[in-house]
Parts: sequence; C-alpha cells; structure tokens
Amino acid sequence: MQSLRRLPWTDEGRAAFVPPGDGLVNDLADAVEAEMLGMARADASRGRALADDPAACGVELRGAVWYLARAVEDAALVADLRAERLGGAEA
Repeated sequence: MQSLRRLPWTDEGRAAFVPPGDGLVNDLADAVEAEMLGMARADASRGRALADDPAACGVELRGAVWYLARAVEDAALVADLRAERLGGAEA
C-alpha cells in the first residue's frame, strides 16, 4: 500500500492527505511549505532587527515573539511533513 502525503493544511481541523507524486495538489503543498519557510525567515530577520532596536517597546517585542512563535510552529510542521515523506516519522 502506498503511503499518503500529509498536507500543510487541514480540512475542518482534520489532517488532509493526498497520494504522493506529481500533480496540482502536491505542487500547491510544495508551494505552501516554501511560503511558510520564507515567512519564517522574514519573521526571524524582523525579530532580530527589533531586538537590536533600543527604542522598541514592550508591545512591539510581544508582537515579534508572537510572530516568531508562529514561525517556529510552521517550520516544525514543514520539518515533520518532510520527515514523514522520507520515512523518518510515523504518519
């Protein structure tokens, strides 16, 4: 039996799956994963810049922490999804 690819989004809160391979949904999933990683890198860069700003206020720093937490969650999800496809984790 062929394993399924877990997608980086959910279907009404439930994990969504697709057969691996070429196709529109797999291409979209690849693009979403790439976008998640790109946004995480941008958030990390903005967070570093804000941390280096002595004039940054608490509200700005709390906002940066929220975005950085989301970025870490997204990057961890992409890592989990890729490990599943490589056979390194149970689906």
